[in-house]
Amino acid sequence: MTPAPPADQPAVILEINDYSVALETARAQQAMLLVSIEPTSQRQKDDPVARQLARSSLRDRFTGSGVSWIFCRLGMDEGGRELIKTASLQALRHGPGICVIDQMAGRWQGRVVTVLPRTPGKYYDFRETDLELLPDLPRGSLTQRSLVLAVRRHPEGPQSTCGSCDDVLATAATSHSVLQASLMRQGHHDWQKRSRQLTGGSGGASEVCAESWPDQDLLDSCVDCVACWRQSEGHWQVVSSPQTAFGYDIRRGNNGIWYATGIFIR
Repeated sequence: MTPAPPADQPAVILEINDYSVALETARAQQAMLLVSIEPTSQRQKDDPVARQLARSSLRDRFTGSGVSWIFCRLGMDEGGRELIKTASLQALRHGPGICVIDQMAGRWQGRVVTVLPRTPGKYYDFRETDLELLPDLPRGSLTQRSLVLAVRRHPEGPQSTCGSCDDVLATAATSHSVLQASLMRQGHHDWQKRSRQLTGGSGGASEVCAESWPDQDLLDSCVDCVACWRQSEGHWQVVSSPQTAFGYDIRRGNNGIWYATGIFIR
């Protein structure tokens, strides 16, 4: 097994187009694994995602993130078709797309943390510029990172994720999204008590909540919830403004509705 790189080794990009080898190497080197599942049976140089990944400016964004990355390209008939059948990749809409697997040490190791389907949806349609957002997404779960990506890809450039992604706030956002989903009811339930707990009574915390239309997938629902915040002057003021620290998450209720939460300290 390849040894992990020294702590002072600069971030690098390796290309390994064998999924099993790429997965093992990423774990050994404490790297993030980006897998491009491409629609053709043979990997083509003119695939638009492949062209984007080959751009030096995009690669500089990945190496500049301070994290080592491994890229793996698979055609649908080169293992991609079987890979998208796994439960962790259901959000790929049963077709080609991008996924990121976190193989760095810590709680997210071995988890799929980003999924970008290339099949058009109701609200989320893949844009090649979405690839530029991947290197700077904070570590977190698939649902957390998907909602942050939906905020950052909004055309008006909301600034709430420009501060620090705080573990305490992210955990609080997860807990509240889970609560809303379990109740199947959107709301700032018991926010005064929760905000005091988050700030020690000093104030300065704020929260936004939203719910999707029923029976949508994760990416459609994330984009949908950000659009809901845009329609509310009060919510958008918070989402669009710079925040010192933030946490986002989203969860699906048994009613097929996704419930989103953002929590901030400014």
